[in-house]
Amino acid sequence: MSKTWWKEAVVYQIYPKSYYDSNGDGIGDLAGITEKLDYIQSLGTNVIWLCPIFKSPMKDNGYDIADYSVVDPIFGDNNALDKLISEAKKRDIKILLDLVLNHTSDEHPWFKSAIEDPNSPYNDYYIFKQWDKPTPPNNLRTYFDCSVWSRVGKTDRWYFNSFGPEQPDLNWENPQLRKDIINMINVWIKKGVAGFRIDAIGNLKKSPEALSEYQFEPDKDDGTASLVPWVLNQPGIDKFLTELAEKTFKPANSMTVAEIDVPEKDLRAYVGEDGYFSMVFDFSIADLDIRNEKPFTINPITGERLKPVFIKSQLDTQRVGWGAPYLENHDQPRSLNKFLPKGAINPISAKMLATFLLTQRGTPFIYQGQEIGMTNCPMTLEEHDDLHVFKLHEWGKKLGYSDKQIIEYFNDRSRDNSRTPFQWNSEVNSGFSTGKPWLKVNPNYVDINAQKETQDNHSLFAYYQQLIALRRHSEISDILIYGEFLPLDSPENVIAFKRTYEGNSINIYCNFSGEEKALTIKAKDIYLHNSPIVNNAHSDLILQPYQAIIFA
Repeated sequence: MSKTWWKEAVVYQIYPKSYYDSNGDGIGDLAGITEKLDYIQSLGTNVIWLCPIFKSPMKDNGYDIADYSVVDPIFGDNNALDKLISEAKKRDIKILLDLVLNHTSDEHPWFKSAIEDPNSPYNDYYIFKQWDKPTPPNNLRTYFDCSVWSRVGKTDRWYFNSFGPEQPDLNWENPQLRKDIINMINVWIKKGVAGFRIDAIGNLKKSPEALSEYQFEPDKDDGTASLVPWVLNQPGIDKFLTELAEKTFKPANSMTVAEIDVPEKDLRAYVGEDGYFSMVFDFSIADLDIRNEKPFTINPITGERLKPVFIKSQLDTQRVGWGAPYLENHDQPRSLNKFLPKGAINPISAKMLATFLLTQRGTPFIYQGQEIGMTNCPMTLEEHDDLHVFKLHEWGKKLGYSDKQIIEYFNDRSRDNSRTPFQWNSEVNSGFSTGKPWLKVNPNYVDINAQKETQDNHSLFAYYQQLIALRRHSEISDILIYGEFLPLDSPENVIAFKRTYEGNSINIYCNFSGEEKALTIKAKDIYLHNSPIVNNAHSDLILQPYQAIIFA
């Protein structure tokens, strides 16, 4: 296996709007991130992934880009980004940008030109269809539960959108469009951007059926059918992804993380040694709590439920390439609430989850606030910001659920849980802003904040520092980074695995339960643990509740 910088990285994901507000307008910005680089460096992470910062009307929190070359004014300007890249480089920290290549905003100059003039060269940058009926050409439904076809005013022109009508899909069949996208990416690489997280990349190729007038077999009572089978990972997408990689990412050795649900049979093409991307996110663990038949219900994650899914994810990726393990991101609730019972959220169990994440094979991703133990934030419907919440609320009411049931679900699963302002200290607005924050601050900021965590040598933050140092700068770094993953037999609700590299190995045991677990194994050289160990080198190990141990 080849060694490279991005395999040795530990990534810190930032949702800029919620990180730190430098100018008092209630919205986090790039200058605020630059101001906090020393904090990020002290944690030990060496790559920052920025959620979308490009110019956008923010109909979908920046995933509707109106200009790929300009920073949105709410975050600052291009000079602020240049300064962030420069200051991060001084601290040996690299910057990843979030790219959306499947679609643009309907306010992008390309789309505006295409709408205003059907003969514009930009008409072929999107997918238009002539259709002289008042209803859409077919009954496919987008990811956002609306028609994939949006009408241009009262004309006979319709355009294709996989998400919302404000996000028209780009036509990747057009060579000139691909050339412009490639040029744009290379400009950012030349500016010092080290890589990209690429959103919804599996939708670039559309099947002929998706663009036809065919009426599909409905899978919902409203007579619509999901677009997914007709736009995701379609035959021919390899042409687009190969060209993209060979003309941008590979020559620069950029780190690329694709957001795509890849079938096991296709994993090698995506993340193999010569794959399109460095790594892809696996959703199998992230969505384990909502894998059930009944809407608005949570299926609690136990260690026993998690174990086979985790092992499969690690082994599948290991067979062909590289992974990107994570427990939290901007689209998920907080991991402490997701992976732990309500009464079991404490520093010990939080450290166990940290151990579980940072000992996996692949490049680990930590989301802002995870390192200090931020939790879900209870909100009323009115306090939410995520548009998806309001759409789900309408749907839930139609299904007969009460407001109480729906709000309880949102407080467990809403994306706003992870988007609340970062908790810097116990001062007003958690030290995030001197103005009114754009989203509610979690009331527990008085007890859970970075200032408190960084002043305590036994805190969760301090434990993350130890784990990251162990992974990046220790005698077992090569084992933790490049070592083979091997699952181990373990008691119920205990996840155990071995990492081996060049004849050396370490063992990781994580107890996902509130019970003691007796093991028939001795721990000789102990590298890290999150609570006192009940054993010695001559007796079998007894795992304490929510204990995690790394040992030889």
